[in-house]
Amino acid sequence: MIYTIENSKFRVSVDTAGAQLQSMYSKETNTEYIWQGDSKYWSGRAYNLFPFIGRMYKNLYAYQGNLYKSRTHGLARYYAFRLEERSATRLTLLLTENEETLEEYPFHFEFRVFFELENNVLNVRYKVTNTDDKTLICAFGGHPGINVPFGNGEFEDYYIEFDQKSCVQRQLLSDSDRFMAGKSIPYALEDGVRLPLQHDLFNHDAVILSHTARRVSIKSAKESRYVSMKFDDFKYLGIWHPGDTDSPFVCLEPWGALPATDGIIDNLENKADMTHVAPNQSASVAYTVEIHE
Repeated sequence: MIYTIENSKFRVSVDTAGAQLQSMYSKETNTEYIWQGDSKYWSGRAYNLFPFIGRMYKNLYAYQGNLYKSRTHGLARYYAFRLEERSATRLTLLLTENEETLEEYPFHFEFRVFFELENNVLNVRYKVTNTDDKTLICAFGGHPGINVPFGNGEFEDYYIEFDQKSCVQRQLLSDSDRFMAGKSIPYALEDGVRLPLQHDLFNHDAVILSHTARRVSIKSAKESRYVSMKFDDFKYLGIWHPGDTDSPFVCLEPWGALPATDGIIDNLENKADMTHVAPNQSASVAYTVEIHE
């Protein structure tokens, strides 16, 4: 089911299927900023990644001596959430464990996705509450697709720009199955902040960066409008669209952890960067999508 929140400037729609953002529409400029899911390129729009990021090697991971099957980007994207709270500008959707989730993720939990529209900013927050009697282990991530172009010009007139210079590192992918290669290299940006968008940039899958500034924008010299994301709570940023295509969008993906390393079946208890939540405790992270018109 689709639920809508709005203010005088924007209308935001969210589907209970995966708690997936469907639309961020400007009433003032009649512009849709969220990718609308054309299956020719990618049928998704804005996955919520929980409790894992990306793929596990052989679609398996180990926990307490047992092997579990895992789907890409965890399980939240595959299940219907329940509406818990709604107002004119706020929406809370809830997912809890069930018999099927326990087979692939052996934890009892409450996973909430909060959407709040404030002026030109959409706040997206994830919160997991551990309702189990053992420590819950998870990661969080976002995957919103932004239409590019969203105004004047073509895709390759646009660029990604960070708001500060930093010693950016690219987390490398393996050549074969495109899992993590287990190493990183310095990644040069134009003027220390800018990454021009080119379709062939993604022919080897996502560009995964660390040590970046925590605010990034999609801009063009041919367009005064731009889209920004703040992701203070996340260690990594994935930038993606389908490889070997002319897809008219790009995903900005704040990640708390990385997919599996090629050739290694992860042991969940010692996988790097995971969030550990004690029984009866909660963990929460957030990012924002901001439209500048």
